[in-house]
Amino acid sequence: MKLGTVALSLSLALGVAGSLALGGCSGQVEQTAPQTSASALSKAPVGANTHGFVKDVGDALGEVSLRPDQRAELEKIAQDAEARHVAIASDRKDLRKAVADQVEKGSIDRTALQPNLDKISADMDKTQPQDPAALVRIHDLLDADQRNAFADAMEQKFKGKHGDHKGMHGGGFARMKQLADDLKLTEEQRTQIKDVLKSAHAEHEKSGAGKGFRFREGHDGHERAKAAFEAFRSEKLDANSLPSGEHMKAVGKDMSGRMLGTIEKILPILTPEQRKLAADKIRQMADSGEMGPLGH
Repeated sequence: MKLGTVALSLSLALGVAGSLALGGCSGQVEQTAPQTSASALSKAPVGANTHGFVKDVGDALGEVSLRPDQRAELEKIAQDAEARHVAIASDRKDLRKAVADQVEKGSIDRTALQPNLDKISADMDKTQPQDPAALVRIHDLLDADQRNAFADAMEQKFKGKHGDHKGMHGGGFARMKQLADDLKLTEEQRTQIKDVLKSAHAEHEKSGAGKGFRFREGHDGHERAKAAFEAFRSEKLDANSLPSGEHMKAVGKDMSGRMLGTIEKILPILTPEQRKLAADKIRQMADSGEMGPLGH
């Protein structure tokens, strides 16, 4: 078994992350941005001190030539969004640390984790309908060329984080390989983990769980992402083409449940020393704010 395959399998199994709701809202909004001299345009990230999906959006906007008035409005949108998601970021950090503690002990207690999952869900609900309104407002502020530049940048970020169908080319692959290297898996462990992942995938496909709403997995996820990017390029944004808040919560619940189930099967394969190292890696991700391979 190739190291890359083991690394990917183990990293996916140990990654537990909620999905940031993109949200949805009814109606369409026309682009009304005024024109100005090209000399007034500039490129620089928006919301430099933000985190997670808000930072990803701000960095993508950094690839767009913006007028000063647009930049000022977008900075306000970014800071407001960051403030809305402070609680969610804290919730996810708490969840990861709780999972890390259980990984180190060698068993997963889903009942003990449920309050963490419930709090994430409740705090995500509180961001509605402000999140979809913010996305619509961003679309409204940009002209056609700017929207295309933004969509291009977001699409590249998506491919970089999640790879493409030609292979795992994103920055996440290096972290996955490093995790497998750090754990120093034996050949027997690699084979056992591969079997666990193959079985989990087969069960998932057989059950049909998650079918129709996977946003960040495989071909279906890439198609949904592509549709969202294309929707943003259009003159009128149909928010119904974007994943709803309930949709993203369903994705997070499905992913969390499957990943916890896989972790339960992998933990007995690891030595206490390997579990401790894996737990410490999860804690480091929690402290740094990284979403991990399944998160944003």
